[in-house]
Amino acid sequence: MLKAFLVSGVAASAAAALVSPAAFAGPYVNPELNVGVGSEDGLSGGSLELHGGYTFENGVYVQAGPALLFTTDDSSVELSGKAGQSWGPAYGEVSFITGDDELSFGVKAGAKWEF
Repeated sequence: MLKAFLVSGVAASAAAALVSPAAFAGPYVNPELNVGVGSEDGLSGGSLELHGGYTFENGVYVQAGPALLFTTDDSSVELSGKAGQSWGPAYGEVSFITGDDELSFGVKAGAKWEF
């Protein structure tokens, strides 16, 4: 059942990416599947985030929605979100996700060059 769930999640994400128009200012949906693989036990867990968001004319984006967190033994639904912006090839992003008794934050920065 978990394999079917992962396959359907990957298929849905790929389909959304293929039918999405090029980047533009406005609303969007961003399903994202993240899976961790342990060295001995195989699948260790992951998350399926189902975000809705908005990109502004200046390139700033905000998105949030439910996040299904799963391991081989358990699952839960939390709230997650991201906000970020790009400046030429450089970009930055902050993210959050709720938890049982805590709120976790993340920061990401990088660059992307297109050829």
